Amino acid sequence: MFQEYLKNGSPEILDASIEMGRMALKRTPDDHPDLNLPLNNLAVRLGAKYQLSGEMKDLVEAIEMARKSLAVTPADHPSLAGRTHNLGSMLELRRARSGAMQDLDEAIDLGREAARICTKDYPGRGMILNTLGVQLGSRYSRTGALADLNEAIQMAREAIDSVSKDDPDRVRWLSNLGCVLGFKYLRTNETPVLDEAIAKGREAIETAPKNYPFQADLMDNLASQLGHKYWHTEEVSDLFEAISASQRAVDLTAQNNPDYARLLNNLGGHLMAKYDLTSDVSDLDEGIRMLRKSVEATPKDHPDLAGRLHNLGSQLGSRHLLTETVEDRKEHIQCHIAALNHKDSPINDRISISRTLLRHAFLFDNRNEAYLFAKTTIELVPLLAPPSLESTDKQQLLSDLVGLASNAAAIALLADQSPTSAIELLETGRGVIASSLQDMRADLSALEEEYPELAGSFINLRDQLDAPTSQGTLLTADNTRVLPQPSTDTRHKASNQLQPLVEKIRRLPGFERFLLSASEAEIREAASFGPIVIINVSVYRCDALIVRESRIQQLPLPNLSQADISSRQKDVQSLETLAWLWDVVVGPILECLGFNESPSEKSPWPHVWWIPTGPLVRFPLHAAGRHLKRGSESALDRVISSYSSSIRTMIRSRQHGRQEQETKLSQNALLVAMHQTPQQQTLQHTNNEVQAVHDVLNSMQLQCLRPDASKQQVLSVLDTCKVFHFAGHGKTDKRDPLQSLLLLDDWEKDPLTVASLFKTNLSHLSPFLAYLSACGTGQVLDDKSIDESIHLTSAFQLAGFQHVIGTLWDVDDELCVRMARSTYEFLRDNGMRDQFVSEGLHRASRQLRDDWVRRELGDEVEHGTLGLRSTRDVEICEDEEPSRPLWVPYIHYGV
Repeated sequence: MFQEYLKNGSPEILDASIEMGRMALKRTPDDHPDLNLPLNNLAVRLGAKYQLSGEMKDLVEAIEMARKSLAVTPADHPSLAGRTHNLGSMLELRRARSGAMQDLDEAIDLGREAARICTKDYPGRGMILNTLGVQLGSRYSRTGALADLNEAIQMAREAIDSVSKDDPDRVRWLSNLGCVLGFKYLRTNETPVLDEAIAKGREAIETAPKNYPFQADLMDNLASQLGHKYWHTEEVSDLFEAISASQRAVDLTAQNNPDYARLLNNLGGHLMAKYDLTSDVSDLDEGIRMLRKSVEATPKDHPDLAGRLHNLGSQLGSRHLLTETVEDRKEHIQCHIAALNHKDSPINDRISISRTLLRHAFLFDNRNEAYLFAKTTIELVPLLAPPSLESTDKQQLLSDLVGLASNAAAIALLADQSPTSAIELLETGRGVIASSLQDMRADLSALEEEYPELAGSFINLRDQLDAPTSQGTLLTADNTRVLPQPSTDTRHKASNQLQPLVEKIRRLPGFERFLLSASEAEIREAASFGPIVIINVSVYRCDALIVRESRIQQLPLPNLSQADISSRQKDVQSLETLAWLWDVVVGPILECLGFNESPSEKSPWPHVWWIPTGPLVRFPLHAAGRHLKRGSESALDRVISSYSSSIRTMIRSRQHGRQEQETKLSQNALLVAMHQTPQQQTLQHTNNEVQAVHDVLNSMQLQCLRPDASKQQVLSVLDTCKVFHFAGHGKTDKRDPLQSLLLLDDWEKDPLTVASLFKTNLSHLSPFLAYLSACGTGQVLDDKSIDESIHLTSAFQLAGFQHVIGTLWDVDDELCVRMARSTYEFLRDNGMRDQFVSEGLHRASRQLRDDWVRRELGDEVEHGTLGLRSTRDVEICEDEEPSRPLWVPYIHYGV
């Protein structure tokens, strides 16, 4: 009878089938060897009833029956794979209703086990693979883990390939494949992927039998892909077909069906797109009507409620702008506040909602309310990128939030909050990837001493999360196919266990702030070696947040604007820009700090750590000034400069380092000179540079190592060295900073990228210095990545190096020799101590600057000209003005 229901979808037939299932179970003794069969049959029918009616009691009973069935199924039973699969399917249904990720993780575990134990000729093999694909796609949509999505697509394809073209199950599997391909398109923007998604959706509809019970799902999936295509191509016919298919899906679905609200929401979204196209108010009204019905049909504890409230509120806001209706504006706000407070909904939905509320509150000049929304938003940001995600996945999720933390900090200042409050927002909302890595590599010595068992538990979970991802294999029962080893599953489980453990540790005396952002006292203590200056750049205002050991203060920068910064980005290397930086940013800050003139040569120089935000991260604050005036109107003539991505990074790096202690000189130095690099311009001076460095370090009793210039060789030696010096080509990836790289001999096949450095953990060794003498190693070209400060220089610091010298853009091949020699000679003469790295680079830069000034002013220069010559960029730069100051791009990151 149940098979008859699957053909025609009759609720009456399903109810009769359930009653027959209950009777069969009642007649079966508890000790009967085939008890698993009636339990399983009833579970499947109750699950189908839930999908039809949405009654949670049916699903709860279905899960109960499925667990009992699996528990009494013998290990050698031919239907064990099916029983395992069925329980996983029920748990996925509950996850979709409740949002409980533990249900989804268990469902995936069960799905993998079912796939492992089923043989190639098992009749339900295709169903098992398809369901596993659906579950992995669901987890991707919640977490953003690309590995899950890729595997979901693989499982969907294998499910389809496992059956003949006339198999009735193939219809839904085609639609499911189209759905996960749609997810992939949204991630990659690859048009062929979207075209295939649409083709699979059409094929599913065309091959579906008459009265197919899941016709609405087929229509809705196709409508979603057509909607994506409309936004990609602006082809109106795609939008109209999407609306037609979406309307058909709604018409085919009963109002008590749990999918009804979702289908109404999707239809409302397509109608909104039509309104944007036609400006026809009737489309706007109809879209709002559908969205309102969707919200009304959504249970109050449903995980999708926030997203649906957000959609309704946004369109009510659009109508308010058109009609100025007070009721629409009021409901617009109410929808978004209700959505923001809906804690059962996904984090990314709530962040989007909070940003809308923030903009609205600021628009209507309610600054206190705007600050509360800003604070709520920023507190959610770290939750968007849990430790289970790879850095690439985190970067993808966080790229949509660029500028959010800076705007939140600016709003805090506008609302008369303290500078410390603004700093806390920046520390929480920026550099999330770096913070996550640092948390996994935190110093646990105190915890190990006082609570070794908890420390051991943390280390175990940390190692699972910090380990490089590998793709192992698992054989199926008949050894005929290979399944991916579920390393992603392991990371999810470890991440889920980590937070409760961290909260337990924070309840212990002395560990209340374990892995939390720095307190105000800790922030001020971080400035004990010199002031820290955060320059916050926002569309609302720009300020310097100055941290000293004694106090934290705010310095408004009224002559600095985000628009001015953006307009000068293409001219960032010019003398005019250096002068402008001095006039509007660096000069006023140094005046405020009391650094009004050059220190005497015998006096210790003040040291400033710069933390720029927004597009200002591309500008050389350390080189700001009017250098040709030969006075002290420049940063270089008043302070030693270092950079950091955050105060948190400075604190963590110092915790791993040994302050004011001379590095043991019996350690190794790893030297790499790339005179010739495959497919790149020959660099004439890299060998001279590395020889000069070798001579200085050798005189300091460091053993200099020159391994083969391959990625694996370099990485294998890196964890044995105190100094790493690279002279060669660097490449900054314009779209994905995680793919920026140092070019070694095998860079085309196995590149040494930022992503690979993120997987390198040297924090337990705290190597002293990485000197990256290549182009753009501290450069960020991708606008969506500036808040994360992802580049080669920061990557080496996160890997564990106490100090990193990098560059903001292309550097001159010959000048690199002089800069490196001077810096290392200063370390030789004064000792390998923390304060002397930045001072050595500062003195070398100042000497080269002075030579450049003398040449520009017609004086003799001892070392020859400093005009533009060959560079260490992988792309040949256009000719520059001969007066370009080549000493500018060198920067120091460190403690």
